[in-house]
Amino acid sequence: MQVFLEIDDKLDKDQKLWRYMDLPKLVSMLEQDALWLARTDTFRDRHEGRFPDEMRKFIEKAYEGFDDNGDSLVKDADDFQDYLVKNTFISCWHENIDENMVMWEIYGRDNNAVAIQTTVERLDDSIDTSNITGGTPSC
Repeated sequence: MQVFLEIDDKLDKDQKLWRYMDLPKLVSMLEQDALWLARTDTFRDRHEGRFPDEMRKFIEKAYEGFDDNGDSLVKDADDFQDYLVKNTFISCWHENIDENMVMWEIYGRDNNAVAIQTTVERLDDSIDTSNITGGTPSC
């Protein structure tokens, strides 16, 4: 398995980032000294990681010319989408100057929720890419 880490380079290094999570996830992150990456298809938002309509049209067009009888498990845009959401892992951070009530409503439903704040630069500096390993997804 190949592992890539990407932080959007269009973000200003001083941009504030927020992560809303329950307290056990924060404690785990601190104890493990690790950032949890969730498989895209495990998000409550069923649109997370999905192709925008315009992009999907281009992908469907590309697959029209492929041979259906090949050994590939990916035969069309639906198969490609399914492959991507099961093999993409994400840690979502919210870009904002201050806390956001909508994010609290979505992610802070129980009494044990926290919001942590950092910057793009601090997050990037804190990630040691030498420890990133690929393996069998456990979720």
